[in-house]
Amino acid sequence: MLTESVHKGILRKFEALRGQTLVGKVPIKGVNKEHRVPADRFVEEDHILHDLIRGFYKPAGMPFLISYQATESDENYGRQIIWKDKSIYEFETIEMRPPSSPKDNRKKSDIAAARYNLENHIPIGILHKVEKGVNEILGLGMIVEENSNGIFIVKPHSLDRNTITTANEINNILNNIVEDVEIDKNFVTEIVKEVKQRKGQEKFRKLLLNKYDSCALCGVDAIHSRASHIKPWVASSNQERLDLHNGLLLCPNHDYLFDKGFISFTDQGNLLISTKLSEIQMQFFNIHTQMKLIIKEQMKNYLEYHRENIFLK
Repeated sequence: MLTESVHKGILRKFEALRGQTLVGKVPIKGVNKEHRVPADRFVEEDHILHDLIRGFYKPAGMPFLISYQATESDENYGRQIIWKDKSIYEFETIEMRPPSSPKDNRKKSDIAAARYNLENHIPIGILHKVEKGVNEILGLGMIVEENSNGIFIVKPHSLDRNTITTANEINNILNNIVEDVEIDKNFVTEIVKEVKQRKGQEKFRKLLLNKYDSCALCGVDAIHSRASHIKPWVASSNQERLDLHNGLLLCPNHDYLFDKGFISFTDQGNLLISTKLSEIQMQFFNIHTQMKLIIKEQMKNYLEYHRENIFLK
């Protein structure tokens, strides 16, 4: 049975993971029924973000939906995402379509659950199914309407306040903010920084995509890979942030390991693996000591920074 604290934790996790790409079923629903996604800093016990069987996900015994998997495919549920800024994973609306088949035994319960979320203002997590086995996390949404065609309209949502989605909107708020609401000013300033960083990261990724066509370690197609700064964005100068020698194109799994310091590289390109990573985890993340990068001279200073400041020895 899903508890209130676990439910809230799952929603916080969707909000925190916005913009992340998850590959495979394991980070979304776990290995199997006995081994769900393990507890983490967001959710206090083993859990599931979506069952990956259909668009709607309603936990057993619960009257509400917890998440929805949207697609841009004309198959199954059809095209559902109206983008505001696809480059930074911002949607304008989601057209959440219930099953159309009269033989679908869960159709009635799905619709009833969506109406429960609508009536009780319960947010849901939103996944974007890019292709089989590849999902982007779009954050949270709130069902705001059921239209005459039986389609549920979802708008972006934040747990703390309505989502602010563009730098211009944020700056307008800053210009009109009252002096005694200092906490709101701090919040908005941080969001401005986040939007600028996301746009900068997207520009950096496009530059890397023009140069590389696959993950530097495993060969996963570039379209599913992420732009990893060797020297992190926050520690880099404006010039370093867009320097292609300060970047690696890595699949989501290897990007995670590199970003968190579980792997790094020597100046000769040999893979360094942290002692904090077990052999089972190495197998799960598909890494081994024979992996190697092609290193250019201009990359070495960045790699040294990563080894000294990010890598978990």
